[in-house]
Amino acid sequence: MFNPARQLSISSHVDQNHELSAIIAAQDSWTVFRCAPTIPSSSCPRTARLNLEKLEQSLKNHKGWSTWSPQWEEADFAGGDHLTVMQLHESTRDKLLAITQSFLHKALDIHRENTSRPSPDSGHLTPLSNGASNFVLLPPARVLEYFLRSYANCFERYFPLTSRGILDANELMHCYNDRASSLLVLMMIAQGAMNIPDAESRWLTGGLTEACRISLFDLVEKNIVMASDPIVLHAALVFTTLAAWSGDKWQMDIAMGQRGMYFAMLRHSGILEYRPVPAPTMDQRSNTEQLWAEWTRNESQSRLVYSWAMADQDISLFHDTAPLFNVSEFGAPMPDTDRLWNAKSAPEWSSIFEQVHEFSGGFSSLGSGARPLALRDLFRHFLDDEMISLGIEMTPMQLRLLLHPLQAMVCQLGQLLGCFSDSLSTRSQTTRTVTASSTRARVEEVQSLLQRWFDLAERYLKANPMCAMMQTNLVLFHLISLNAVTKFPEIERLARRENFDGTYNQLVWLHKRCITDVEEAVFHCGQVLRLIRSMPRGIRPTWWSAALYRVGMVLWADSLVRKTNTQTVTPPGNGMMPVPGPSFAIDALPPDHPLVVRYLTKREGAPCVTNRDGSQLAIGQSFRILQHCIEIIDEGAATRLSDGIKMKLDRLSRG
Repeated sequence: MFNPARQLSISSHVDQNHELSAIIAAQDSWTVFRCAPTIPSSSCPRTARLNLEKLEQSLKNHKGWSTWSPQWEEADFAGGDHLTVMQLHESTRDKLLAITQSFLHKALDIHRENTSRPSPDSGHLTPLSNGASNFVLLPPARVLEYFLRSYANCFERYFPLTSRGILDANELMHCYNDRASSLLVLMMIAQGAMNIPDAESRWLTGGLTEACRISLFDLVEKNIVMASDPIVLHAALVFTTLAAWSGDKWQMDIAMGQRGMYFAMLRHSGILEYRPVPAPTMDQRSNTEQLWAEWTRNESQSRLVYSWAMADQDISLFHDTAPLFNVSEFGAPMPDTDRLWNAKSAPEWSSIFEQVHEFSGGFSSLGSGARPLALRDLFRHFLDDEMISLGIEMTPMQLRLLLHPLQAMVCQLGQLLGCFSDSLSTRSQTTRTVTASSTRARVEEVQSLLQRWFDLAERYLKANPMCAMMQTNLVLFHLISLNAVTKFPEIERLARRENFDGTYNQLVWLHKRCITDVEEAVFHCGQVLRLIRSMPRGIRPTWWSAALYRVGMVLWADSLVRKTNTQTVTPPGNGMMPVPGPSFAIDALPPDHPLVVRYLTKREGAPCVTNRDGSQLAIGQSFRILQHCIEIIDEGAATRLSDGIKMKLDRLSRG
């Protein structure tokens, strides 16, 4: 995992000379990850048209795509594919090409309308005309299949929406509305290309995202019935997550603006609420194929609904806003176990169903319509601490969904605490103190609920192996817990030196305002580092670099006032000067390790982070800790988002 030569070759494959200068320049006006001074959105370059023109140029480079090969190794996919990706038929690629051309031309016409041509020396792009062919062609089928494979491994692990364990674009393109299914397949390709660290893949992702965004909106606008179509809502989900983590200012903003529209479409479709399924007749009970098909239809709806809930949680967490969905809205049954969803045949499905939904007394559960609880019902049992007593067994996705309302509670209470005055000279001091104290008590209650969730997660892991979804669940748990003991927007304001006079006394005061429990904060930061480093590069969630950004910022804020030894700490016996108390790697030890428990309970010990060579770095050095987080980001696959985050952290460390 820590092979410096290999990481360097991957990370340096895409450099700023190959990237659009406008995208790099617009990073200073991002509305998230704001540790550097910002510029108004109105004064930053626009990138939508540039992305489209770069896509057009890329698709005209037929020879380049014919010789293209990915910069990945099989080990990046953790030794196996999540789904089997079927080969694309020639007819499928031809149909996809025709519709792609119409999408691209429509988007180019919209962005070129009433716009003067930019000059070549302005840093903008103009279509190439070096005698090359004017025909726009899609990359070869083998390249498209590779991007679909990347999509299956990166996206479908966390938003499992494809049944039977097979991703077949041919079936999708020939069984549904041509434009809707083409939008979905193209968004899958763009999402898969996003994770491949080379310039060609970035240009494909940026252009397809914008072209599909326009046609997706146009499709719904012209036919409002399509607003409740599951294929359209699936394509909208892929677009929203792709654009929100794209690293492109325009796409990130448009995703935040349009997600509310797509959330409203989901609500108005009616699939958030429970729909009773008619009891099957005796003939239907004996028809396993029919039962499987009906279950798959209902399960696909549940997975679509709750995938949007997870996307809502991800975006809200890193933007420090409350989720748009409320837990009381989720009346639809939650997704069932992946074993059922991935069943390849009706007999296999029926056998697994009898095991998962086993009835007492020897009665068959097949045809009973047994489904998991809705999220609002599960959360009610969770609040009443009835999960274990009722014998409720949960899947990794259901554990993930339980974090959604907990995150909303932490966010709302944090925003409320941020509204209280820090001044002690107000006339209503007593009333304010009581209100603030009761709010802090509620925060402690939510922290106890988070601990209850963690106990359930550990209980699950004792009986089941660790998987990508559970690793992500634990990262989210630690990030939500981190928000309960920090005020992240205040940390970013401190980094921008807003309302800061530079005195040490004010710095100490701001530190206490930013981090209310240092040991808890450092612990959760260390666990996020440990979990992300344990994830294979090819299957990390799209926001993994954003998680490292938050960890780096919290540790940086703490280091400003932390008095610790400034030398590198190494394992005992190397002759280095020791630090006060027992030093330990906060990013290498599990939560139940005695040194970690001692640190949290007795506040004893000197937490460190682990370098690539195995040595330990004390966390009290602001420059070194930020550079350490940058190095960890470099260990992963380079994307536009990770590049922008690295640039911001580097500027802060050198500022």
